[in-house]
Amino acid sequence: MKRSHLLFIVVALAQLGVLAWAIIGQERILRQGEVFLFRTAPLDPRDPFRGEYVRLDFEAESGRWAVADSTTTTPRRYYARLGTDSAGFAYITHLRTTPPPAGPYLAVRTGYDDGTAIIRVELPFDRYYLKEGEGARTEALLMPQWADSARSGPLPAHAVVRVHHGRAVVEDLVVGGRPLHAWLE
Repeated sequence: MKRSHLLFIVVALAQLGVLAWAIIGQERILRQGEVFLFRTAPLDPRDPFRGEYVRLDFEAESGRWAVADSTTTTPRRYYARLGTDSAGFAYITHLRTTPPPAGPYLAVRTGYDDGTAIIRVELPFDRYYLKEGEGARTEALLMPQWADSARSGPLPAHAVVRVHHGRAVVEDLVVGGRPLHAWLE
């Protein structure tokens, strides 16, 4: 076998291995991850390269957190310890510069720091991908409604997210108490 053929096969196998590793990691989170519900205000953009998706803006990303194990330098990555409120929705209890020894957490990036505390974080997920053609129907569902010249807000929405060892996968989007796919059927 020619050396160039062997090199091509090795490169192709390496690419397939990287892709398989990423898929296996996502599937592991979906199977073993703990479920958290994050309140969200969905928006529906379209991207010719990514397809149709719902961009999610989470309530849990805003707050005021002092860093539990603060150092003199300000890292860009923190570990957010998760808790749930009385309604069952996720929120960030505190931030750390190292992973917490126990309990569910997410690796997050800082968004805004006012010098004394962190005001905004960026969760590691912000999109829910849709099947091709569902974008326009989803956008209509998520838009505010008008009745008798009075505007009512969009239906309340939350994302069902699986969290496992600092990583997360958005499993479902629930709008008005029903999964998005039930609205689109």
